[in-house]
Amino acid sequence: MLADVLKEREKNRVIITQEEMAKFNHPYKRDTIIYFDHIYKLGGIQTWIMNLALDYEFSVVYDRADKNRVEYLESQGIECIRNVGQKIECNTLIRCMWGFANIKANKTILAIHGDYSKLIFNKNDVPKHDIAVVVSKDSAKGWKEYYNEDAEVIYNPVHIFEETKPLIIGCFSRLSKEKGGWRYKHFINELKKTNKPFLMLFFTDFPFEENDKRIMFFEPVMNPAGWMKICDYIALLSDTEACPYNVLESMKMGKPMIITKLPILEEMGVNKNNAKILEFDMSNLDIEDLWNIPVVKNWKEPDCSGWNKYLKRKEKEK
Repeated sequence: MLADVLKEREKNRVIITQEEMAKFNHPYKRDTIIYFDHIYKLGGIQTWIMNLALDYEFSVVYDRADKNRVEYLESQGIECIRNVGQKIECNTLIRCMWGFANIKANKTILAIHGDYSKLIFNKNDVPKHDIAVVVSKDSAKGWKEYYNEDAEVIYNPVHIFEETKPLIIGCFSRLSKEKGGWRYKHFINELKKTNKPFLMLFFTDFPFEENDKRIMFFEPVMNPAGWMKICDYIALLSDTEACPYNVLESMKMGKPMIITKLPILEEMGVNKNNAKILEFDMSNLDIEDLWNIPVVKNWKEPDCSGWNKYLKRKEKEK
């Protein structure tokens, strides 16, 4: 049996560790096990397990898995056991449709996470089970039509997991030398060192090569307000500015800035209360502090009414 398992795993390029081999003849015994063949990087079943684990005790057995997903499940206190053909015993087995693990159970519940009347599969492949559980009435109807079995409806539990909010930073500027192109590269390199989630969106005609998918480049937009709305910060790391629209638009929309220590900041109403102000050499850049987002309050728009002397004002539509 072990030889067959090793042969199958070698074919699928799944390496059995020495620890797994040492435990091969010593059966795992657990009260409740949830088993499915493949823990994908993304999928509703993985989310289902995470939500169940907040309220119930069980172990997970799997055949194949995305490594990062398993590590995340384990970090949430969920025991994950890879099936390499070893003996596994439990009181209650909750299993999904596919997989051929050798699990001995007193009771087997088949968890059905789809409408199998619309999926193509061989009825003979349905694992033996005592109870079928589906996640919606529509799914129960489909199961009855296709497999001719009544199933119990238990909806998916849902919890909102508290995680660090992804930081979204927008840049609406050329990235040429006088606009501080090198500073953005330095800023990005420092951002990459954090474990916290972020996106940086550049709207520019001066993109640079960057392979990190969290750094995204777009064509310039004439009216950036729509994009600014989704940003936590607007970044402007120039050497020099006079009366930049990045500042005017950001402040007017209540968006804090990440900005170099330009001489015009006080005149524009930008200060440490509504912006992260950086030295030109970036020496005071504190990446972790960016998640303490300032609030723009009581910003006073600079007076531009002087143009009334030289230009005829349009009559406002009634």
